[in-house]
Amino acid sequence: MDTQTRKGLDNYLEVFDAISEKTDSDAVAIAILQEMSKDRRAEQIRGERAAQKDDAATPKQKRFMQKLGIDFPADISRKDASVLIDEELGKNGE
Repeated sequence: MDTQTRKGLDNYLEVFDAISEKTDSDAVAIAILQEMSKDRRAEQIRGERAAQKDDAATPKQKRFMQKLGIDFPADISRKDASVLIDEELGKNGE
């Protein structure tokens, strides 16, 4: 097992032990640990998405804006493209 995997496992075991001390059921401790893992992953995904919003709009977004007849600058960001698309779809009731 590599060092990073071992560290991660050790961290999870420490958290599990801390949770186990506060509950009398391993099943409950495991469920709490799973929820904590989901929360951590969701936060990681939100961070990745936030970082991507400043990236250039995707080719798919640009094609869709063209299809909707939206005028947009060539260097439009993902976030701004998303806003324009949402606004246009809202106008059309879609």
